[in-house]
Amino acid sequence: MQYQALSGKASLSGIRRMIRADLHAVEADESLAFDCLVALTEACSNALVHGQARSPGSPSPEISWEITSAQARFVIVDFSTEEWCRTVHPSWDSDGIPDDMSRRIGGFGLEIMKGLMDDVDFELSSGGTRVTLVKMLTSGGEPARSEKAARRGA
Repeated sequence: MQYQALSGKASLSGIRRMIRADLHAVEADESLAFDCLVALTEACSNALVHGQARSPGSPSPEISWEITSAQARFVIVDFSTEEWCRTVHPSWDSDGIPDDMSRRIGGFGLEIMKGLMDDVDFELSSGGTRVTLVKMLTSGGEPARSEKAARRGA
């Protein structure tokens, strides 16, 4: 298992390079690797923006990952007291129903993560938020392909 502190947005670039190299080392399908990188970037960005930034003095968020030929597992932890994955985005109305979607700015991150990964789990506690993202890299012993790649016959 690899581990890194997220000291800021700049550190995320280096972490993405390490993860991309680990995915390449197990010969993960490029489209699945892309899905992983997009989802973990969103989760890490949320931890930095909603977690650390809103709880000054809290430790930096952390990411750990384990990548095998069968699956990629990422765990992103922030130590904020704000439960950012339950907060209502300001472009949603008080009923939790999106206002005019053409005016909505952001707030799609959780849906993006859930759409790209095979398993997304959120654990909330008074000590912070823990997000676990899992992507299967094989299917029945064969290398997995993203749905998009499967549809186009790649």
